[in-house]
Amino acid sequence: MQLKSKSLTGVVQPLSYVDKMLRQQGFYRAGGENTPTYDVVIYDSATSTSYFLRIPTSYTQSPSGKGEISVRLGQPYLEAKFYMHLADEEILYIPQAIREAALHKLAEIADYLSSPPPAE
Repeated sequence: MQLKSKSLTGVVQPLSYVDKMLRQQGFYRAGGENTPTYDVVIYDSATSTSYFLRIPTSYTQSPSGKGEISVRLGQPYLEAKFYMHLADEEILYIPQAIREAALHKLAEIADYLSSPPPAE
């Protein structure tokens, strides 16, 4: 399920800043040598089910011109690791509380990434 996050989708920041900030927020980096994707697990204790909030990225030109690799954040999405069977049809079901938790997490990340990285 794709999530709308106008304040996060399309943000361009140095990869090192994005990586550090997302790891501090509990995300882990996936994708190996390819363009990084960041995942975090959201656990629903009511149903004992795990969901994955994923933020894809793509490499882009550095706006600073300093030669540092930058990434553009893609549209985040939420993935359930189970399916409900209703009327012989598999449907993806993500509880409202989990969707809201994911949107709050994205809003927090957008706040951090809307500012330029701190000077080192």
